[in-house]
Amino acid sequence: MFEDQAFRSWPLIFSGASVFAFLFGAIALLTELLFEGSLTVTPFVWGFATVAFLGYLGAAWIIRKGAEPPAQS
Repeated sequence: MFEDQAFRSWPLIFSGASVFAFLFGAIALLTELLFEGSLTVTPFVWGFATVAFLGYLGAAWIIRKGAEPPAQS
């Protein structure tokens, strides 16, 4: 179902997870602005970004676990 090209190396996985966490953290921060009226980094924002980071790592782990091992040359 998914191409595993983005999950072949750990630096790509961690950089992808960081971008994913940043985007979800930005969404949570804008939600704080919308409902609270100020741009404050709250534990909700940190938690939302952390869950996004860990979710990306979990998805990458599942995809890597089911992928074929790299070819030996």
